Amino acid sequence: MKAASFCLFLVLVSCAAYAGSEPHYFYTALESSSYSEIAPIKQLLDDLEGPKFDRGDLVFSHSWLELGERRGPWEVGVFARYDYFLEFNNDTAELAYADKNAIELEKNRRYQVYLQPNTLRARGVGVGYYFAPSAAFSLRLRGNYLRASQLSDGKLAGELHALEDSVEANLQLDYNYSRDALLKREEERVRGNGLSLDVDLHWQIASHWRVDFYSRDLLSAIWWRDVTYTRATAISDTISYDEDGSINARPAVSGRESYRDHRQTLPRQLSLGAQYQWREPVSLSLTLQSHDKYLFPQLAVQWQAAASRWQASYDIERRALGLSLQRGNVALQLRADALVPDKAKAFTLAFNYRLPLSSPFW
Repeated sequence: MKAASFCLFLVLVSCAAYAGSEPHYFYTALESSSYSEIAPIKQLLDDLEGPKFDRGDLVFSHSWLELGERRGPWEVGVFARYDYFLEFNNDTAELAYADKNAIELEKNRRYQVYLQPNTLRARGVGVGYYFAPSAAFSLRLRGNYLRASQLSDGKLAGELHALEDSVEANLQLDYNYSRDALLKREEERVRGNGLSLDVDLHWQIASHWRVDFYSRDLLSAIWWRDVTYTRATAISDTISYDEDGSINARPAVSGRESYRDHRQTLPRQLSLGAQYQWREPVSLSLTLQSHDKYLFPQLAVQWQAAASRWQASYDIERRALGLSLQRGNVALQLRADALVPDKAKAFTLAFNYRLPLSSPFW
């Protein structure tokens, strides 16, 4: 109830603060982007079952659906989002793959374990304001209120030693969650409230040069009250192999399962690009995107064909080709590193639509 009242308050404030009439439109935006450094996305969804995957330390997915209205310099939108961000090392990936595919571990090897998830499911409302002090420069500031219902935020670290007929482990776990994926604690309902800040900038620095900067979750914090958590240490020399080679663990676990207040921070998503107007219908651009500390450089060419604006791009790090189209009030983007969906390790789909309005939306 408090969240609904707060959303209504933001909407009313944005309406009262605006006295202009243009631009004025209703919009819808859909974005879904996933990347797996180690295996095709489908193999991850299939619980890692399949061929052995590549070395890597990152998997992430970001999905966003928003409906809103812009009037003059103000915009108000309601949204739903899901964020999945998982860091690990190659040893941990090998252990997970061996467990899911019933593969025996390499003998007399010490595996360094590192796993750090940061996931969130939330709904909310965003209020943005556009500044345009000149025709060559524009700035957008947007604040978002998030009402979160799911999280996983913490770390598992330590060492696992594979012996001839058993496994020794020394692991430390400290994480907050709505659903316990590791120790299978009974799921409980949790709620969090958060804020985030987005900043966009566009600057025509010369007749043929333009700079664009986009940020999502430039600043963010979600506060959880009485969220479920586990802090534990597992020390074991009683881990052995089943007849099929699977790990059979009976570790000595000491720790605590309880409730605590927790503050969660989301990974920053940034994009900085420079565009050069090569010839009248054609421009070239170089963009550097980042997801937390991971960088993704991209090359692109844009051209105008009749009433349509096209762009072809290549993501160097993800080895993904992209194609986007903007025609009138509709924009569509698709990017992938494979033509066959089951083989794709990188996939992005984005859709935007604007409906011009001649009267207030509410």
